Amino acid sequence: MKRFLLIAASCVLLAGCGADTGSAGTSGGTEGGTDGGGPTLTISSPVDGADVGSSFALEFSSSEEIGPTDSGKDHVHVSTDGHTDDYTVVTSSPFQVTGLPPGEHTVSVTLQHADHSSAGASAEITVNVTGSGGGSSPATTAPEQGQDYGGGY
Repeated sequence: MKRFLLIAASCVLLAGCGADTGSAGTSGGTEGGTDGGGPTLTISSPVDGADVGSSFALEFSSSEEIGPTDSGKDHVHVSTDGHTDDYTVVTSSPFQVTGLPPGEHTVSVTLQHADHSSAGASAEITVNVTGSGGGSSPATTAPEQGQDYGGGY
């Protein structure tokens, strides 16, 4: 009887330990550990659905310390409109996004390890660019000293 109670109690305890790791944030939310089970990444500005000019500051926060890839710290990949293979490496917030043409665009951020493997957290927002944009590919501002970035979006 004691053995049965011990097994039953263990099953209840294990069932209670299951974690919901969250879902992709479509309004600046996070993925990967909203309950403390992993890293988080949140977009705080602009808000999802915002009207923005052709240049706007993307503000985000991460539960992990970010920095240049050569420091061994995590960093963020910023991409637009689902083009996740065409990203910019960002090592601090805010990040200036420029050159998006007028219209609706999805801006995504993903937390990456120094070796560019996924750290398991992401967020995205949709913005409506109302000002005049640049060419077909968004441009970025040069990073400050000690930062690095990829070849564009």
